[in-house]
Amino acid sequence: MVAFIGLSVVAAFAINSVRTSSPGGSSRAPAPAVAERDPTPDAAPAPAVQQPERRDTEAPAGTSLAQQDRQQQDRAAPEPTPDPAPTGEARGLRARTFPTPDAFTPIGAVDPDGPDRALIEFTDYGAGVEAITLTDYFNDHHRRAGDHYAVQRRVSRPRFSMTGAPLPPVTVASLASAGVEIEVAGGPAEFVDLRVGAEGSLWRETAPGAFEAIIEDDAGVEVARVEKRYVLPPGEITLRVEQRLVNLTDERLRVVWYQYGPVDLPMDVTGYGLDVRRIRFGHLLTPAIDPSRSFVQADNDLIGRATLINKRRAMDGLVWPLGSLGEPGEDLVWVAMTSRYFAFAVHPLLNADAVRSGAPVDKRLRLAEAVHRVVIGPVDHKGNHILTDSSVIAQLTSERMEVAPNGSLDLSFGAYAGPILGRVIREDPVRAALGLDKLVVYNLGGMCAPCTFQWLARPLIRLLLFLHDYILFDWALAIIGLVLIVRTILHPVTRRSQIAMLRFSKQMQGLAPKQQKLREKFKDDPKRMQQEMAKLMREEGVSFTGMLGCLPMFLQTPIWIALYAALFFAFELRHQQAFFGFFQWVSGGRWSFLADLSAPDNFIEFGRTLINIPLYGPVNSFNILPILLGVVFFLQQKYLTPPTTTQLTPEQAQQQKIMKIMLVVMFPIFMFNAPSGLALYFIANSTLGIFESRWIRAHVDKSELEIKKPRPTGDDRKRVRNRASSRDPFARKREEKPGASFKRRDHKKK
Repeated sequence: MVAFIGLSVVAAFAINSVRTSSPGGSSRAPAPAVAERDPTPDAAPAPAVQQPERRDTEAPAGTSLAQQDRQQQDRAAPEPTPDPAPTGEARGLRARTFPTPDAFTPIGAVDPDGPDRALIEFTDYGAGVEAITLTDYFNDHHRRAGDHYAVQRRVSRPRFSMTGAPLPPVTVASLASAGVEIEVAGGPAEFVDLRVGAEGSLWRETAPGAFEAIIEDDAGVEVARVEKRYVLPPGEITLRVEQRLVNLTDERLRVVWYQYGPVDLPMDVTGYGLDVRRIRFGHLLTPAIDPSRSFVQADNDLIGRATLINKRRAMDGLVWPLGSLGEPGEDLVWVAMTSRYFAFAVHPLLNADAVRSGAPVDKRLRLAEAVHRVVIGPVDHKGNHILTDSSVIAQLTSERMEVAPNGSLDLSFGAYAGPILGRVIREDPVRAALGLDKLVVYNLGGMCAPCTFQWLARPLIRLLLFLHDYILFDWALAIIGLVLIVRTILHPVTRRSQIAMLRFSKQMQGLAPKQQKLREKFKDDPKRMQQEMAKLMREEGVSFTGMLGCLPMFLQTPIWIALYAALFFAFELRHQQAFFGFFQWVSGGRWSFLADLSAPDNFIEFGRTLINIPLYGPVNSFNILPILLGVVFFLQQKYLTPPTTTQLTPEQAQQQKIMKIMLVVMFPIFMFNAPSGLALYFIANSTLGIFESRWIRAHVDKSELEIKKPRPTGDDRKRVRNRASSRDPFARKREEKPGASFKRRDHKKK
């Protein structure tokens, strides 16, 4: 039973990693510009890379993609009062070009002994992030100096023309300022690209982590200034981006701000080669449901990366609001990209003192009236992006806002860069108030999503933490203890199921000789044989509903799937040793066997990757736990599989034998590259299941296996003399007469 559950989970998980949803939609966002300086003087954004048929052409003269985007969005959702037609002339707005810097000064550090918990490096691409590297987290269990985990990196992908000639690569950078659409003095909306210039940088550094860009007209007159400053408080992993647009004119400006948010997180390459990266949203409920506008609800769609990249292309990249996401009144609070263990979320800045005091705060992310996905990377012959060579970034588009003459517009936001770990997220009251702890989801997605109940997974993971923190103090022992507790709780259901199946098996064994005689007697009359078989089963009190005794075991499946998902996504198991690090202790740290419960057991490390199999991951070690799991399955089949209740044909017997061999061989192959924590879970569960089944069979009461034949009815009912003495003397006298007890009494008729 456990094996079938495991196979279904692994198969569904593999399917989910490549499945996508159907396309639809109507809105477009500006595409990323090229990373290198374009030799052409046109500063308009490059055409959208999600449109392969136009990826090598220039934007139409006089019409920026941002204007096209806004027009399409306005057509999709027209405002009640249309904007007045522009009366002024275009002023040729552009960003001033500065000399390209060699490098920008980073902030923070990855020194474990220092106060900083992250290192932030910058790029001149939109004054965005080159990389965000975390101090306390590493890429593997060796925790080598300099091998810290980078939750965000600037991404660059090559481009090629229709003839195959190389083109300048396309780049996206997290938290880059993509551009701004400005209307000056009733003139037309003009899009100003703030990402990269044709002849230099559009941003200059004013201090470490502080930058500015100047927007001017075609005469060189300054119209606006964008100020951007990154702040990383000591001991924090929430980055503050203090950003504002300053109006340098005496005219009122109307602006729409385009901001890049989180970019693809690195894929977790330990264990399965399955991609569980997702985009997540947190939003407020409608005022009718939550008048206080304080509760933050996380989406339940769990949109996977494959769906996000390819099957949202027909919607021109719009992912919020879309369908069930972003109903009217459900204002966006945060948008995040997640992997198996880490998240990068963009959210509004809240006043920490107000949050602590319980005062009402505005949690809306005003920079994100809409969220688009922008994809860079090659496409196949069908126009779909190749997932392994593509990257995706979330682009935030604000509502149309006004800036007073010589005033400024606040465009600040925050960004959480850290583990998907509830206690770490909740240590900051602002993150807790924003509901970022709802990023923690123990759900495999895909076909397993409906039956992976969070109300089951969360108590299981809490019990695992309790066992580790207060009783066993070791994660491997805690996993075994958790399985033992769950099996103990489910023991009554398991016992009832096994007794029902044993009873049915015994009944069918008793009927086998009689059924064989009926087959021989009516071998030429199948219809009569079927009738006699049914009659025999009625007479013997046997029903095929006895096979439903295994139904309670299948009802346990959601529990085991929830436990599987909890162990797969539990950040607590990442880089944790098993059995108190015994194998590392005896080898002086040279043996990596069970050194990381989130990775394969590494019984024998090869020192390099021999092969990288899709959906399977890199094979760089020989793992012993899946082999032990195959042995456990073999013993389970050998000693616990009940004998067949009917005689099998040679073909059926051969098929049954093949199925047993495939189960013993194929499941360890599926689990060969699985995280060792999951392998321990399966081994413990199957081993305890063997002992439990043997104990049930050894202690089952024989009376529980007795075949209860149906009670006769009507004329077939057995008549028994009533020997009980009656208190009525007249009735007692009547009953003393011979045969009186069998006479029908009807006093009313007398």
